[in-house]
Amino acid sequence: MEKILEFFEMVRVRLSPWKRLEPVDSSKTFGEFLATRAAFIAQKTLYGYVKTRMGMKYPQMFEDDIFIESLNISKWQVYAACLSDLAIFMAAQLYARNGNPEEASAIADKHYTDCISDRFGDSEFTGDSQALIETFRNRLVLVDWNNAADTEGAFKESPKALVRWAPIDDSLKKYDREIVENSIRFQWQRVRSDFRKAFDADAFLADWHRLAA
Repeated sequence: MEKILEFFEMVRVRLSPWKRLEPVDSSKTFGEFLATRAAFIAQKTLYGYVKTRMGMKYPQMFEDDIFIESLNISKWQVYAACLSDLAIFMAAQLYARNGNPEEASAIADKHYTDCISDRFGDSEFTGDSQALIETFRNRLVLVDWNNAADTEGAFKESPKALVRWAPIDDSLKKYDREIVENSIRFQWQRVRSDFRKAFDADAFLADWHRLAA
């Protein structure tokens, strides 16, 4: 529990609007951008939706063990979906540059897998991390890289996951779906903008090819 709370707090501090945007110019910084931005979007949208729906009862719900367990499951699943979408978008920016789908797929696979291995080893995560990786690899086979490089082309899984996994009664979700899905799509706009500003494709590819040699 402490490990993931520390990670989310680190994400909150690092993504403060007063913090300077760090360059993404290596495999390491590519992975850090992926992990932190996906965590930020997952945390902000999931907790925001739940808090809005719970209203005044929101603080009290943290005394309910069943709710806490459901929220914990939701947190990991939405985070995994955010990682999936963002990894494909980021790799697609390289595809847009060099037109190499195999390399884009390898880059997305490596960094998504690393994030799952690094972050989902926490004892709080009770799911199957290998199943998440296999699901992502199956998705990669079907990616339209031209579409993924465009604004919202890659962001298909996180809106669905947010609605599916949020610990809210299904009878209420049916009224919320459009608003909730649009809310996470809106949050992704800044992430895409930040990545395009921070990304040094030449430096990243030089590092990527050096590591692969």
